[in-house]
Amino acid sequence: MSCQPQQQQQQQSQPQPPPPPQQQQQQKLNYFHFHKPLHGKIAKTSALCYTWISLGLYSEVLGPTLPTLMYNTKSNYEQIGIALSTRAIGLLFGSLIGGILSDRYKSLRSIFIILSLIVGAITTLIVPWCLNVIILTIILFIAGFSHGFLTTNGNPLLASVWEEKAAGPFSLMHSGYGMGAALAPLLVKPFTIPSPSNNNDTLVTNITTNQQNNTTELVLVNAMIPYSIVAGIVLLCAFYFFIITCIDHSTNSKSNGIMLLKGDNNTKITSSTSLSTNQIFSKKSSKKLNFNYFKLIQTILYEKLKKLKKINLIIISCTFITFFTIVGNERVYGKFMFTYALYGPLKLTLNDSYIINLIYWLCFCLARILIFFISICLSAHIILVTIATGTLISSIGLCILPYKKLWFYICTILFSLFKSPLFPSTLATMNHSIEINGFIIIIVNFGSSFGATILQYTAGRLINLYGQFIFPYLVTGTSILLLLTSLILILTLKHIGNRFNNNDHHDHIIIDTMPESINDDHNDNNDPNDHFMITSLPRSKFIGSKLTTNIPQSNMNPIDHNIEKL
Repeated sequence: MSCQPQQQQQQQSQPQPPPPPQQQQQQKLNYFHFHKPLHGKIAKTSALCYTWISLGLYSEVLGPTLPTLMYNTKSNYEQIGIALSTRAIGLLFGSLIGGILSDRYKSLRSIFIILSLIVGAITTLIVPWCLNVIILTIILFIAGFSHGFLTTNGNPLLASVWEEKAAGPFSLMHSGYGMGAALAPLLVKPFTIPSPSNNNDTLVTNITTNQQNNTTELVLVNAMIPYSIVAGIVLLCAFYFFIITCIDHSTNSKSNGIMLLKGDNNTKITSSTSLSTNQIFSKKSSKKLNFNYFKLIQTILYEKLKKLKKINLIIISCTFITFFTIVGNERVYGKFMFTYALYGPLKLTLNDSYIINLIYWLCFCLARILIFFISICLSAHIILVTIATGTLISSIGLCILPYKKLWFYICTILFSLFKSPLFPSTLATMNHSIEINGFIIIIVNFGSSFGATILQYTAGRLINLYGQFIFPYLVTGTSILLLLTSLILILTLKHIGNRFNNNDHHDHIIIDTMPESINDDHNDNNDPNDHFMITSLPRSKFIGSKLTTNIPQSNMNPIDHNIEKL
């Protein structure tokens, strides 16, 4: 009896063999991980918020430096309006390509965001060096392309992380844009170089809209320093996003959004080395079945899709027009507000112009943070109607109230508070009825880019022809159109219903190309041998029943039988 404890002590004292190298590497990776799924969601959301701060910085730094860019390129309002519109055209192409890649390669959305941030930082560095309006236009086109590419990957990524609870995070993420835009004038102001207007006739001709001498103080900025600071912040954001992506990938291969790969049979995997032979055969077989029965699927779904066609068109058109007015209105106000305050009927001082620009973007950020908490209590539909109505009322105030500093401050603050949450609130409203995927973001960014292109060009041309007083009337006209399209969109989405409510029997719409996999929510009591065929086809119990009744088991290929046995 006494020998046994001694033997056990000797066994415990013997050194254990070291773990294999692969296990050691895995243990090192486990030092950096998220302990709970919620921690991963918060980390991803923080990275996306920082991304939107960077987006606001390098997009809205153009506003306070607009007179400097006009002076450097020897251009007028119409020419600089064309350059800004070209940036919106780049956003359109970036949205198109980014949306397609976002849906095709969902696992690479975070990588696409990182690449977009790097391109945005490079273009920001180049802008102050542009001495020709054509070169500036090309650089702004590339910057717009990275902007559209980023948003078509960032918005679906956040929606996939929070799913039906995405209303608040959407507002929080988009509040980062306002925060970055508010930081832009603070970075620019210390490098301002004021000079009297009568010392430079060329600049007077470019800045004034009535081609007469203006005694207003002209504003030039040493733009290279603030633009370099902004580029550094954007590059730091790309590095931070890369770290969060690596930690999330090493923590949980089944997390939503970042570094997630889906097989065709709804099996989530992390690398090609983890694919077994059975999974490879399953993917090949499912692709073959999808190809063989594609016409059958089209026949089955034809009647249902025909009924939903009109609703699809209404949703797409309303989404396009709504974001056309939201973003176009926002770009016009953000880009031309500084020059309107400085050179318009108000004739504010330089400090007052910087202050109102700062207040506008601070309220812009604050409103989106407030909506984050308000969305917990109120539905997104009510919030959207309220803020669209408030936007119209505040824009009308800019037109009818006297040209006084106090009234301009009040109307600008109210306009910013109501206008700011429109973008995330509209997305949150749509997310209740339809899936926010790459295709929807393409439509959103198409409307955004067209609105920014047309309205910025229109604003620049009208200001160049008729003067600064036309600015508030253009804002009011787009606000009227915004309220009308928002109401139509809300009524259409109400007709579709809530896609997260299991008790809602409306036919929900997924506006997208045919998905690669389906949900696992099949409760059909079908034969186990037929289950593989059903799960490789699109989401429909009706399709599954049709295939199991029309396709005999004997007609299956030998590969399919081998897969089932495996």
